[in-house]
Amino acid sequence: MKSKWMPAGPARATFFAVAIALAALLVSPAQTAPTRVIHVDDDAALGGDGSGRFPYSNLTDALAEARTRSGAVAINVAPGNYAVESSLVIDRALELRGSSELIRDADGWPTGAVVAGTETRIFGSGSLGTRPLVDVGRSDAVVINDVGIRGFVFEGTTGGGMGTTEVLVRRVQDYAIRDNVFRAPAFLGMQSVASSGRVAGNHFSGVDTGAILTGGYSTSPSNVTFTGNRSAGNFLGGLLLNGASIGIPELGDQLDAVVRDNDLSNNTGSPMTSFGLRLFILRRDIGAPGDSQSTGNIRALVQSNRLVGNRTGIFVDAGFPYRRVGTTCDARVFSGTIDLTLSGNTLTDSLLESALVTFTRNSAALIPSTLGLWQYLHGATFTITDPDGTLADVRIDYPELDPFLGPCPGDAVHEALGNVLRYNGVDLPNGRNL
Repeated sequence: MKSKWMPAGPARATFFAVAIALAALLVSPAQTAPTRVIHVDDDAALGGDGSGRFPYSNLTDALAEARTRSGAVAINVAPGNYAVESSLVIDRALELRGSSELIRDADGWPTGAVVAGTETRIFGSGSLGTRPLVDVGRSDAVVINDVGIRGFVFEGTTGGGMGTTEVLVRRVQDYAIRDNVFRAPAFLGMQSVASSGRVAGNHFSGVDTGAILTGGYSTSPSNVTFTGNRSAGNFLGGLLLNGASIGIPELGDQLDAVVRDNDLSNNTGSPMTSFGLRLFILRRDIGAPGDSQSTGNIRALVQSNRLVGNRTGIFVDAGFPYRRVGTTCDARVFSGTIDLTLSGNTLTDSLLESALVTFTRNSAALIPSTLGLWQYLHGATFTITDPDGTLADVRIDYPELDPFLGPCPGDAVHEALGNVLRYNGVDLPNGRNL
């Protein structure tokens, strides 16, 4: 017997066709737009359209097209040499893929060499000045997500000086920087500011500091994994962890970092302050964005790293707690926390100290005559969990009272500092063994 709801004849066939089509829509996964792949080749003729047959000849044109696309975008860059006269700005989700194939040693760390014929080199021209080679993030401070950079050889400008960074990441979540080579002569290999992501399998050498990770804030936190990298043979240091943001007005004050399976060795260029790993509270220079900030915080797991042959293996210090700059007194009182867990690291053959823990700037602890420039922290807590005893012979600068008297209002008396140094669950007495 036919249902009164069921049509007959041709209408019935149409009914079933529509029903089947609707059912297919209900059970099929949502269709996503395919990734737009933009091709770049420095040997290509001018006037390309970014296709595989007619690639762009430069990265600037490829990035300009990427900004016009609403869906997923990947830029594939052929081996070659790509000069940068103005920063390459990445301000949207993007995969930037070079062709460099890194050569690794028997321990799995990159050597700094690449397979012949694969090198994809981005280098700065004289007109770049102190601007970064690659600048990731938006100028309007909106947070972006999902940026990947891999397979490149980065070389900053000759004589770039202070501030020159090869890859700068600001206010970016879920980034991945992996399998790249960062070479001289830039000041910094990479810097991550108020950003979260993964830095893996890279080689940093010949720059001032290989990599710097800095603090974030609630809408753009800093949660970074730094793993499988070699940052060795740099002038100043291998890896720096900074508990505060830098270079942006937002007062980011928390960095969470996992530092695992890296080679942070042979960083010796500065006779007093070169390091394998350094953790400090903050740097906010007077007159720079965010110069009202006075606190920073770090939580870090440092596991299974090689720190061999550095000037100092590990610094834990205040960073830049200014007393005065020139004749200008800094009215801030600096504080913060560092919660450091060490496990399974190799720390040997340091040329100056295996490690130094101080509640002022590292250089001021080593050269007390400079304490007129640098405060001690107040009410700060450093908690170090070190079941292996890696820091058993650490040098400590942990006074109860500020030892300096000076012309600034905050230096009129030897005030109590109120800091806490906790090692393997025990609060250590104040003192100094330098």
